[in-house]
Amino acid sequence: MDINQQKEQFSNVYLQAVTTVAGYSVYKPSVDDDSVDWGVCAKGGTGPIRAPRLELQLKSTSSDIQDDNSICYPLKLKNYNDLRMDNFALPRILVVVLGG
Repeated sequence: MDINQQKEQFSNVYLQAVTTVAGYSVYKPSVDDDSVDWGVCAKGGTGPIRAPRLELQLKSTSSDIQDDNSICYPLKLKNYNDLRMDNFALPRILVVVLGG
């Protein structure tokens, strides 16, 4: 397995661990053709929205992309455009896992 595959697998497992500890479930679309790698969902809920869901594009890097006030990740234009639209049924975010 090359380093990029290792980083991808690490970020997948990290996301699963964080969401599990937080009490959420994750699901993975069978095809990533819309810049959605994972979905996060909750059962029930107590607010005005029942069973909330969130979709995300998951990236992993070992590069130094942080400074004191920001993170600068070089995202492909296609992924950026797929994520920045605001008329999706489910909100979408970019998650970048920083690993060594």
